[in-house]
Amino acid sequence: TITEESSILNFPALNLRDVHERPEGFEEAAVMFVGLNSERIFQAIEILREQKRGQGERDLYLVSDYSIDNVSLKVLRIIMSYTNFVNHKIWKKA
Repeated sequence: TITEESSILNFPALNLRDVHERPEGFEEAAVMFVGLNSERIFQAIEILREQKRGQGERDLYLVSDYSIDNVSLKVLRIIMSYTNFVNHKIWKKA
């Protein structure tokens, strides 16, 4: 999503939606949620221009949920843990 990408890659972004599924990004102000009101969009663009985010050092914290280092190791362990369960319960394998 734009919230994740903006936080991870440190670039300014607006979310033109009225609702979102990323509250953790909203809490860290990774993007601004402005809806479809043109006046609010232009106000938000001006704020982004003034803050000059993405030009050098990070000025907003990286959302902690997006900075987990060992995701692939965890996914592998989770898949391995559920394989027998899925085979037995879902696929009815012995």
